[in-house]
Amino acid sequence: MASPLFSSEYALRDPRERLAFVLTLLFAFPAAAAIGFVIHEQIGLSEVALFIVIAMLYVTLARGRLIGSSVMIHEAQYPRVFSLVQSVCARLDIAMPLIFVREDNYVPVAALGFGEPYALVISSHWIEHFEDDELAFAVGRELGHIAAGHTRFLSLLSVNGNENPIVSLIFGGWLRTCSRTCDRVGLLTCGSLDAATRSIAIASFHSFGRHVDVARFAEQGREIASDGVLRLGEWLGGEPYATRRIADMDDFLVTPQYVAARTWYTREIREVPPALATGSAHVSREDCAGIWRRGWAFLIDVIMVSTIFSFFTSNANPIHASGHLGERELAILEIGRVLAPVLHYVAGANALAIAIYLWLLVGLTGQSFGMMIAGLRVVTTDFRGPGLARAFVRYLVAFFLWPVILVCAPFMPRLMLHDRLSGTRLIRAERIMERAAEVRYSSG
Repeated sequence: MASPLFSSEYALRDPRERLAFVLTLLFAFPAAAAIGFVIHEQIGLSEVALFIVIAMLYVTLARGRLIGSSVMIHEAQYPRVFSLVQSVCARLDIAMPLIFVREDNYVPVAALGFGEPYALVISSHWIEHFEDDELAFAVGRELGHIAAGHTRFLSLLSVNGNENPIVSLIFGGWLRTCSRTCDRVGLLTCGSLDAATRSIAIASFHSFGRHVDVARFAEQGREIASDGVLRLGEWLGGEPYATRRIADMDDFLVTPQYVAARTWYTREIREVPPALATGSAHVSREDCAGIWRRGWAFLIDVIMVSTIFSFFTSNANPIHASGHLGERELAILEIGRVLAPVLHYVAGANALAIAIYLWLLVGLTGQSFGMMIAGLRVVTTDFRGPGLARAFVRYLVAFFLWPVILVCAPFMPRLMLHDRLSGTRLIRAERIMERAAEVRYSSG
């Protein structure tokens, strides 16, 4: 659900954000390939693609662990935080995320997820050091990521909101514009530049931030601006310098966009966020994934299957065997030589290979690797696991009728032919969390 702050005349989004996103997508793969070449000069594009997929899979699993090891907050448990998030969501006109608190020494607040309900993870290491207006800024800027649609992409790049140097180098241009956009939202939610500056100081320096002269800290930006080398150093991070962020918010305060957005934000309302969709015992059309998200998951699976088969078949050539290899290595190569014809046949029959891969993973776990990364799950019409039998029917239909499915996809993007004939549905995985949240929040 998009906030009116990003779908109306308020123009809180940094004007460079969309261009930065497009350029990042265009240059991300060449940049990853260049980094791979530096790390290992023999690495190819297929290995880079597989590395990216494995990295996304790791982030997905680690994100699940992050939420699974956290304490869930509701009205009866830590009401200070719950009521603050509830109030800000109501004013931003977005649905409540699930709120978790966990120990994290590096990231004060992070928003995660691919769709409603998103997850807002707050660090217990910082939470008591923030005053209410400072916490409002920190929470507001993360809710800004949700409202602006950043979170579904950021969740692929980072486990907990703290990007590693390679991610920052490749995606830094877009990440920094997103940060500027969401600082504006945080400024709205806390109500003053002073509170925003104090929040940044606490987030940057923890308890030492209380001893920082925030006015003089903000002045450091002028010194950085006068030094070209220091300015270039900002390109290596996922966020602008703290002093730059403060200066950008100071400039934004005097714009007509801020005045209009502030008037809208402080309007008289009943402080209740928009409700999540009503849960039911059966999968509805709205629960199912759209065509773009399906396509993204399928592309990841294709990369996984084709790269793995390519790796095995390319290493099954006995010409690589030499006197420098031990008995174990020679045995592996001999097995590869024997299996090479089979592997080549299966790799050539791409549709069959992918169908078998999907059948086994979906039948056993309900998700392929691509679905796991894209936040999708295959279930029956009553939210149960499909099992091997239903999964077999699903991908048998897909294997034989894929041309028909492809032609019909634009007309039935959420309930495709193989969904209907197998009695299964490909749903947004967060929908399961959403149903649990409805029970939790209604009982809380």
